[in-house]
Amino acid sequence: MFREKIKGKMNESGISVKQLAEMTKINASTISSFLVGNRAISNENLDTILESLELTLVPKSKFVYQGKEPQIDPGVRI
Repeated sequence: MFREKIKGKMNESGISVKQLAEMTKINASTISSFLVGNRAISNENLDTILESLELTLVPKSKFVYQGKEPQIDPGVRI
């Protein structure tokens, strides 16, 4: 799902894989393989990509978090 959002934001912004790689310091082949679904990507790299594209992940309704309770930034309005 988020692959499509990332690709959409890249298209909307006119950012190529090469440019995103330069922005994030992530290998272009890693980004490309992730975007076409040939490989997974680390959480750290995903966070870097999302931050560079000014995207955020928002859980869907009925989302059940498994693990430690997520920390909410006190500056964020809910």
